[in-house]
Amino acid sequence: MPKVKGKKPLCSCEKKYFKSLQGFGEHSLFDRFSDIENTVRKKIDENYQHFLAQPVIEEGETIFWFSHPYKETPQRLTEMQGEIRIQYEQIKTETTTHFETVIKQLEHEGETRKAESLEKAIKFVNDDFVYCYDGKTILGIWGMQLRDEIRESIGIAMKTQFVPKKNKEEEKPDSVPLSEEEDFIKNPLINSFSIVFKTGEEGRILGNYELTKYENELINQSEIPEVQAKNGYEFMGWDKSPKNFIITEDTVFRAQYREIPLTIAKVPWYRRFWSWFIASWLRWLLWLFLLLLLLFLFSWLYRSCCDLRPEQVLPPSLIDKPENVQDPNLGKGGIYNRKEPYEPEPTPLEYHDLLPPEVGVLEPVDSTEIIREPGKPVIIGNRLNILMENKDKSIIDLAKDFKAKFPDNTYKVIYYDDVVKRMQIKLPKEERENLKQTIPGLFEPKYELFVFDETLFENRHIPNDPAFNDPDKSWYFKAINAPKAWDLTLGVSDITIAIVDNGFSLRHPEFSNKIVMPYNVWTHSKDVFAQTVDHGTHVAGIALATIDNGKGNCGVAPNSRFMPVQVANSQNIMTTTSILDGVLYALYQGADVINISLNTEFEGRLPEAKQQDLQNNHFKEEERLWKEIMKIANEHKAVIVIAAGNDNMLAGIDPMNRPKDFITVSAVDKNLQKIHRAGFSNYGDFSTVSAPGVDIFSTVGSDKYTVMNGTSMAAPIVSGAVALIKSLNRNITAEEVICVIQSTGKVSDGEIGNMVQLDKALQAIQANDLKNCESQPEIPSTGDVQILLSWDNYNDLDLHCVDPNGDKIWYKNKTVSSGGLLEIDMNAETSHSMTPIENIYWPTHSAPHGSYSIYLNFFKKKATNIKENPYSITVKYGDSTKVLNGTIVEEGELRHIFTFSLGISNNEDFPENLSQPLAHEDFEELERKREELQQQLEKINRQLLRRQGQGEKIN
Repeated sequence: MPKVKGKKPLCSCEKKYFKSLQGFGEHSLFDRFSDIENTVRKKIDENYQHFLAQPVIEEGETIFWFSHPYKETPQRLTEMQGEIRIQYEQIKTETTTHFETVIKQLEHEGETRKAESLEKAIKFVNDDFVYCYDGKTILGIWGMQLRDEIRESIGIAMKTQFVPKKNKEEEKPDSVPLSEEEDFIKNPLINSFSIVFKTGEEGRILGNYELTKYENELINQSEIPEVQAKNGYEFMGWDKSPKNFIITEDTVFRAQYREIPLTIAKVPWYRRFWSWFIASWLRWLLWLFLLLLLLFLFSWLYRSCCDLRPEQVLPPSLIDKPENVQDPNLGKGGIYNRKEPYEPEPTPLEYHDLLPPEVGVLEPVDSTEIIREPGKPVIIGNRLNILMENKDKSIIDLAKDFKAKFPDNTYKVIYYDDVVKRMQIKLPKEERENLKQTIPGLFEPKYELFVFDETLFENRHIPNDPAFNDPDKSWYFKAINAPKAWDLTLGVSDITIAIVDNGFSLRHPEFSNKIVMPYNVWTHSKDVFAQTVDHGTHVAGIALATIDNGKGNCGVAPNSRFMPVQVANSQNIMTTTSILDGVLYALYQGADVINISLNTEFEGRLPEAKQQDLQNNHFKEEERLWKEIMKIANEHKAVIVIAAGNDNMLAGIDPMNRPKDFITVSAVDKNLQKIHRAGFSNYGDFSTVSAPGVDIFSTVGSDKYTVMNGTSMAAPIVSGAVALIKSLNRNITAEEVICVIQSTGKVSDGEIGNMVQLDKALQAIQANDLKNCESQPEIPSTGDVQILLSWDNYNDLDLHCVDPNGDKIWYKNKTVSSGGLLEIDMNAETSHSMTPIENIYWPTHSAPHGSYSIYLNFFKKKATNIKENPYSITVKYGDSTKVLNGTIVEEGELRHIFTFSLGISNNEDFPENLSQPLAHEDFEELERKREELQQQLEKINRQLLRRQGQGEKIN
């Protein structure tokens, strides 16, 4: 094992178990460690400079990791428990937060190369690789992540290289530790050299042709490769003997040969005949036998993967499900036809020169056309999607006009759908970007078109493979209080969960008698199959695996039906169009809940500023498409649940996560004392809710189980929860479901949505407690009076307004008798937004005359890194508008902001000193006095009314 001066060995790993090795061009991040270390020394606070272990690569595959000397025995973070783990979790969070702050500072200073190096280094922070000792956390393995297809235990993928410290009683009293200088003299650093064996054209190497050895090491006989000479040559040895050769520099050994003279011997005729028979006929017979054997094997495997019991294919309960939605497209051909969804609708013959032969059939993907660029979605370079907004026109009309403008056969419509009004065109790759920008203008004003790329999707997860007798493999059920929820319902069999994923193993016993309407988007058939990474099967088991069958674990909604929708082809390629077709199929075939544990595939990690720009300003065409799907889902009373993604980025970058009625699910880890996201989970404004996403035990293969990590695992937990909710209330809307699971969830740290608490959600549904789930408009209303509050973080601020009648509008009393309404109340409980607003208004001709007083309450601090909370309040009344800006600091502070009068002549407005908060005691005293004056006013009004009733004239 190599040595590093001044550092101790921590762990080692094999590169074969990892992927996404970060780097620059042809150089890995490890090759540039000296540059990273220099940046760390200059920019990172001394308390955190130890965070990145030093990598040393040995023999090409093994990486040894070294850290600063330790007094305590290092422990992995995931092995710790209780208070000590919480302490080190905090230290790790402080360390990574400091790194992120320095990265942003470097970007601001224009040091983009250094910023990118640090950002790539901490991109994958896996708690299994975080070591803790002496009040420090060290990232033992960084700059890469475990491969998706590897399910090796951590003990195989990573090996510990340190020796545990002995207790004082075990140490020898006369032992004296070596100083660092003495240790270096006794165990000096060793230079490594490259040893290469070259055979030339006369032979070939059998074994390794290149070695790495250290200075003064010997080459062993077992390390010398065998050489196989070509016909006509004999291997004679090497130009210098490698055996016991002492290494002092890079060395090349060259093979030596001698040419063998050609001799012709007389061979008997029967031997020549036998040689001819063996060389020709017998060899062909053996090949034929092997071919027949392979055909038999493939036939057997195909039947094993795709055969379903007939009663499972089209169960009457789903075919006969009432079509209680007003959708004119229900019953059209292909996926929109509930009775014959596997038969694509043919294109009319007269349009075969314009369109493909059938509607909604995907063209195979040429992998050579896939474009991967850092910081961008992965796309198919020779395709574009066109979405048409004109509801009064047909896609066939658009196809005719497209052909007229692009008559050349290099431009071709290869897919179309006249329900969602979309078509896909194939075009020269080099023209894609230009046509993406120019096509909408070319067809104006006749058509309103939106053009976007055909994006690839991935089903990433973080695999793990503990022993199946691990007592923690059902921890997530307790985390969401599922056992208590099951006392209310286990679900019902006529609630169907569609899992839209890469593929499935339908013969798993956990799915017995559950499967309805399976569908393969690429083949328009019920023939679905599992991929190498059995992602879809694992996701399905989490949501709906059978209960009480003595096998594995059950699903969250164990009595629900299972609609498997495969959207990946045989190369495991998934595109925007294939996923869209899968979702539409599930909607029109009657699914109640649709789970999509898939996300747009991005290359590399992006700076925070770039993420914000992508989330707020890009992929608007795709966002429009998914909002159209949201409208269809709402019409069909279906709820769509989506995994937020595992890129440690803002969830809203993916346009599929943006529709307000989609439930976007982030993942939390096993530390439930404080609900915060798992290190890999996406987060931010568009994180609707969260659920456990670490060490989730579920189904794979035909009868097996394993553990996986990821938001892909968190999403089906929520899908199961939604299925149970719909079991108690079939007509509940997606918006109401979101409100219930947010308001009953366990409060998170603000970066992600609250963690679902299944028992409380079902109790709310059973009690029909939806009073706080009224719809909030996206655009605030105005009228006689409008008070609009805005701020720029996750904190919860609240408006209070006292009207002329003395009634107070606030979050506990959203409407008052005078007509005032608290219409929008963001960041209350669980709605996490970085640009929240609150809006109180009186509709036109309803606001009473008199004085209005406005107060601001700092209700709850959620953004712990923000010391001061700037705000802006816009007050509109009559013909006047006031904009009041200020800063509020203390949680719980109640501040009087402004007093104004409406409908009173010579009225004066009374803005308060915004820097002085109103003490709680002063506020109560003012309210008491106002109540006394209000009572006197009411007494006077009653006296006036009595006199009017007696016919007295009032001057």
